[in-house]
Amino acid sequence: MNYCLDCGGKLSGRLDKKFCDDYCRGHYNNQLNKNKNTTLKEINNILKKNAAILKKLEERGITRSSQQILTVAGFNFNFYTHQVYGQMGELYHCCYNYGYCFMAEGEIVLRVIQDRDKI
Repeated sequence: MNYCLDCGGKLSGRLDKKFCDDYCRGHYNNQLNKNKNTTLKEINNILKKNAAILKKLEERGITRSSQQILTVAGFNFNFYTHQVYGQMGELYHCCYNYGYCFMAEGEIVLRVIQDRDKI
């Protein structure tokens, strides 16, 4: 006699059956896979938060800020989606389509990045 891998109930029907029903099959597989990609989800949440902070500043017309202000707002400088170079060779770190460039004395220049290749 076989038993359901999820709930332990007795199985009837096919000899190779592993689950009572679709609910048990789905629940079992969800439990197996719930920890997969956890790190990717955490990183993507950080990136989305960074982008939301930059978007809010852009919507307010703010083009310059300080590293300290962004940090207080919850910005994490360790994570960004890509980097692009500006026309003067300055390096912009980007969170999706919002970029920031470190300047002298902790000042940061903010820009919306329209094209990944050119700004």
